[in-house]
Amino acid sequence: MSLLSPRLRIALTPGRVAVAAGRAYREAVVGVPGWVGALEALAGLLAGSALRGRASVTLSHHFAPVHLLSAPPVALKPLEMQGWIRDTLARQFGEAGREWRVSWQAEPPGEPFIAGSMEPGPLAELEAVMRAASLKPAQVQPWLAVAWNRQRRRLGRGRAWFVLAEPERLTLAGLDGGRVRSLRSTLMQGEPLAALEDLLTREALLAGEAAPAPLWIESVLPPLNWQGVGGGRSVHPLASGREALAAMLDD
Repeated sequence: MSLLSPRLRIALTPGRVAVAAGRAYREAVVGVPGWVGALEALAGLLAGSALRGRASVTLSHHFAPVHLLSAPPVALKPLEMQGWIRDTLARQFGEAGREWRVSWQAEPPGEPFIAGSMEPGPLAELEAVMRAASLKPAQVQPWLAVAWNRQRRRLGRGRAWFVLAEPERLTLAGLDGGRVRSLRSTLMQGEPLAALEDLLTREALLAGEAAPAPLWIESVLPPLNWQGVGGGRSVHPLASGREALAAMLDD
């Protein structure tokens, strides 16, 4: 591949990290689970790789929380939108939210949209690790934003649920009309199948679900039979690729 290829993709979770360049794929276990350990594992994967240029980075929701925000009352330019999102997060989470680095999924005017946030310190640490390997982040996004862009046509415009499953965390989006209408990201308690069933039951009740809507699942967990989840609804596991974190990579 070209050393300047824009197809370089990186995925980071508390327990594993992955780097994909064209068809080449490398993955590493994080020695000490968490952000610092993930950066150390990434530095190890990038060492001596001879890769150069820009890379897209997909982050676990442990590292980059996701939010579903109502549209601003007027159309905003990108810089204004960034400030408006930070102000909104500051009202919800305290003044520290005003300093968070934010990304968002553009949607038509008036529609709710997905936003991701990250504290500036960890983002600077990520950029330093990449800079040491002669790389720059073309974009840094939470997994949900990457998965939504890749899968939204397949998910259709009817009512549905879309879950992203990673170690110790579930992120569940309620869909209708081709848009995200509800969003819940929560630490997983207990076994994944039971945890998802509990979360889905609660969210379906809150949504006033009249009939079981289809459930679509992307997962970076070890292979599981998800068909028992959902209480009679159709369940559609999405292919996660040949490696554990392949589902996180925008390919």
